[in-house]
Amino acid sequence: MSESFGFVLPDISKDLTDKEYVNLVNRIRGNFLSYVSVLDSTLTVIISDLFLRDKNDFPLWAKTVFDEDRTASFGTKIVWISRIMKNHQDFKKVIDEKSRVKIQQKLNEIREIRNDFAHNFAHNKKIDPENVKNRMIKLYDFEEGMTTPKLFKMEEVMDLINDPWILEELEKLESLTKEIREK
Repeated sequence: MSESFGFVLPDISKDLTDKEYVNLVNRIRGNFLSYVSVLDSTLTVIISDLFLRDKNDFPLWAKTVFDEDRTASFGTKIVWISRIMKNHQDFKKVIDEKSRVKIQQKLNEIREIRNDFAHNFAHNKKIDPENVKNRMIKLYDFEEGMTTPKLFKMEEVMDLINDPWILEELEKLESLTKEIREK
C-alpha cells in the first residue's frame, strides 16, 4: 500500500484567493475520500480472504454479505474486522486488546470524517476569510430541515492521510490473513 494521498499544505502565511482556497478544499476532500477507498478495499480483501477459502465459496458469500448488489459499508467492515481481531484465535495471538481498540478507534475517526466529506457540501459562493486564513474547511450538513455547519482543520485531515500507522496495521492484518489461509 504505497499510495500517497497526502501533500504539503500551503504555508499558513500564504494568502489564498477564494479560488485557490476552494481548489484546496476540493483537493483535500477528494484525496481523503480516495485514501478511505484504499482502506475500505483493504478491509474487504482481509475479510473476504479470511472467509473465502476458494472461488466456490463466493456465491454463498455474495448471497450472505452483499446487500442488493453492493457490499457492506465501511462502518460495517470496521465492526467486522474488530470482531475478527477480538474473536479469531490467530488474530488474538498477534493483536492485543489495546491495539485492536486503537485500530477500531482510528478507523472510526476516519469513517466519521469520510461520511461528512462524502455527504455534506461546501458553500463556495460566500467564503469566510477566517476559514481561508485559519485553513478550515466548512461543510454544511442538512438533517431534518436544518442546516448545520461543520468545521475541519485542514492540517488535521492531512495528518490523518499522512500518518502511515493505520495502513501498516492493515497490511499486518492482510499478511496474517494470508498466513491463516495457507495453513
